[in-house]
Amino acid sequence: MKLFGTDGVRGRFGREPITPQTLLKFGWAFGSVLRESSDSPCEVIIGKDTRVSGYLMETALTSGLLSSGVNIALLGPIPTPGVSYFCSRDHACGGIVISASHNSAEDNGIKVLRAGGSKLPSHIEKLIEQRMSQPIDVVEPKNLGKARRIDDAVDLYVDYLCNKAECMLDGMRIVVDCANGASYRVAPRVLEKLGAQVIAVANSPDGYNINRNCGSTNPQFITASTIEHKADVGIALDGDGDRVLMVDGKGNLVNGDQILYIIAIARKREGKLDGGVVGTLLSNIGLASALSENEIPFQRANVGDRFVSEYLKRLKWNLGGEECGHIINGEVGIPGDGILVALEVLGEIVKTGKSLNKLTDGMSLMPQVSVNVNLQTLNSPLADFDLCRWPKTDQAIQLAETELSMNGRVLLRASGTEPTIRVLVEGGDQQKVTRIANELADVVRDEAREVISA
Repeated sequence: MKLFGTDGVRGRFGREPITPQTLLKFGWAFGSVLRESSDSPCEVIIGKDTRVSGYLMETALTSGLLSSGVNIALLGPIPTPGVSYFCSRDHACGGIVISASHNSAEDNGIKVLRAGGSKLPSHIEKLIEQRMSQPIDVVEPKNLGKARRIDDAVDLYVDYLCNKAECMLDGMRIVVDCANGASYRVAPRVLEKLGAQVIAVANSPDGYNINRNCGSTNPQFITASTIEHKADVGIALDGDGDRVLMVDGKGNLVNGDQILYIIAIARKREGKLDGGVVGTLLSNIGLASALSENEIPFQRANVGDRFVSEYLKRLKWNLGGEECGHIINGEVGIPGDGILVALEVLGEIVKTGKSLNKLTDGMSLMPQVSVNVNLQTLNSPLADFDLCRWPKTDQAIQLAETELSMNGRVLLRASGTEPTIRVLVEGGDQQKVTRIANELADVVRDEAREVISA
């Protein structure tokens, strides 16, 4: 059974694999794999975002884990990097985050962590998938796992984040968009404890409004909110708190590529940049050019924080990320922390006395247009995107690349988290790039019916 995509297991709640019966078995499979690789008692840390389906999923996963003989510790709603923090702090054997990240409330998923809080390696994922084909073997009653709840998890995580900050934020007026997600209690409190005047928005989750017209995937909301509240800076997180975008006081959006640039320049100045920066296939050409001008090496990995992290580990570098705002700015392998990234950028504002927008002056973004083609006939992510099966799309790509010549590029890929094909076109002319991207998306949309039915 193939379960794992580029970022755990994800899908529409109530449809396979996000069903109670499969989740229960997943908990058992993960727990039994952990027990076989450990001579001491195992504990798994479980956190979640604010989706209403998280209650049921937590119960199902808990039942499976306990039946395998693994203990659990429940955190409640907390950002993904918070689960990673508690895995490390409590020396847990692993962790589970119940979240579909930036997806809508109808979706949900599970991100699985190993001991120390880093993402699960692919060979362990395969072991879990293989175990899913076996019948559940419940341990004897005397060996059943036990559950506990960490009631002060939010307080502990807030203290940890504040201790990581290098500067106080006294006098700074900040709007933080919590995406009605896992950061709704953590982010405002961290900023307030550091001295900022905080206006929290999208911080009233009801189980259904996560990421709805807010968060890092809807930057127009934080832009409008920052201007409305006359703030110095706006911060937009996503549903599980591992992504961040920022806005300056005039409403200018600063995306993940620009955040990478700001942090890279600051770290190089302070002697804290190990090597260079790892971006992805989606990283803007402007980022590569700006880093090159500052003699900072730049490499591209496949899309997904796991691939960025693997590349960083191979190169022994310590900074990488994606234009969507998923930044790996700490220990390699640990999930990105949107709040910590924002704190590093805010610290640079304090140290330099420059506005957020001024910190990006050395970088010019190339016009870039992304169009998502959702294949609604599918319930899960595509396994791959083989252009040999898409001849009309392949031909359209070649024509687009000829038109752009050496002044741009075209990238089509299958999403690893949704049944979607993502079309990216980058070039020097905004109108041309927009037209080509929409034309390519139309070709993909038309040909998809033939490919899927084949």
